[in-house]
Amino acid sequence: MGTVDDLILLAEIIAAGSLSAASRKTGIPKSTMSRRMDDLEKSLGVHLLHRGPKRFSATEIGASVCERGLKIKDELSAVMGLVDGHTRHPTGPLRITCPAVLSELFVAEFAIAFAKQHRDVRLTLDTSGGSFSTKMDHYDIAIQPAREALANSQLVRRKLTITPYGLVAAPAVLRSLGREASSLNSLKSCPGIGWAADDFSSRWKLINQNGKAAEIDVILAFNGNNLGVIRRAALAGLGLARLPLPMCETDLREGRLVHPLANWSPPSVTIYALYSSRSSLTLAGKLFISGLALHLRENMPIP
Repeated sequence: MGTVDDLILLAEIIAAGSLSAASRKTGIPKSTMSRRMDDLEKSLGVHLLHRGPKRFSATEIGASVCERGLKIKDELSAVMGLVDGHTRHPTGPLRITCPAVLSELFVAEFAIAFAKQHRDVRLTLDTSGGSFSTKMDHYDIAIQPAREALANSQLVRRKLTITPYGLVAAPAVLRSLGREASSLNSLKSCPGIGWAADDFSSRWKLINQNGKAAEIDVILAFNGNNLGVIRRAALAGLGLARLPLPMCETDLREGRLVHPLANWSPPSVTIYALYSSRSSLTLAGKLFISGLALHLRENMPIP
């Protein structure tokens, strides 16, 4: 049986009326077209064309085969149009998981605008407490912050932006120490609020404006796995906290939180988009990631 391309070529030759005309239309050399028609006839075991000195015409069976060839051509064009539309116009489901606080601050706003712009995308934004599993069975994209480099996995990662963090506390915390916080030593054994992201470590890394690293040991007075809870605990005066600056900038500006050490801060956190593979990412997913990266850079500037 001849190939689909040969059946379509037969229809082109019959419609054009000659090899020369068909060659001009398709760009296929006449010798190649003639050979392919010979091979098609041998494969089918019938004569498809009456070959005249100047024109070709279809035999009775050739006309019937040509009719089927035209239908195949139309179907192929429809399939290509469908695929082209799918690759140019985002459609289908898009499932995203993101930590709750990051979603509330930045991602949800963008996700809602994205869904409004792309009505054929069925977007689901599932918020989490901040912990992350490398199993992506239920999601197309995971938005994941990481203070340290991400552990190796089979997932593709794209860096979206970097979030600056601050060491903050309620003014009452400093007053309770009975001394002014002026150096790293002055914060020794200060009460602190632990975070599940670093396994509730009581030894915190800080970096000064010159890039020098140091560590302080705190006494954990409260622990949480949600930055929103940690912020509330800090506002309640439970101890030092490490929070994203975009999250607490209003509290700092209005004096509800302060920087104990102006020249020292926790390391910044990188926000990634993770997904299974480049080939599995749909057009909707690609547009979401690129748009979110721009949205985060515009709304979460690096100082």
